Amino acid sequence: MRSAAAALLVLVLALPAAGAPPRRAALQLQATAPVSVRGTGFGAREQVALTLVAGRVRGASTVRAKANGAFVARFQRARLGRCAEFTVRAVGRRGSRAILQVSPACERRKGPPKRALP
Repeated sequence: MRSAAAALLVLVLALPAAGAPPRRAALQLQATAPVSVRGTGFGAREQVALTLVAGRVRGASTVRAKANGAFVARFQRARLGRCAEFTVRAVGRRGSRAILQVSPACERRKGPPKRALP
């Protein structure tokens, strides 16, 4: 009877750990010249394909995540200005996915600034 109760207790304690939500993959911008992103939440040692799209500028890279599911990827040939809009997509071989969309709040002005009337 004691062994059955102990087995039931172990089973109940193990269920929340098994039913925990999977880690969510994410990308963070590290730099724009060259474009560098940090990935987290991918599978341990998962191979990840990255694509960069910024208007006419395109780049591709493949990296392998570390045991903790993190990596840093650099697009050596992609140098973007601080006001450039771009998207980086990461797709892991085991199904992990993340998208980073960067839309800076740069103001585009045409001509000299307008003056207020007195």
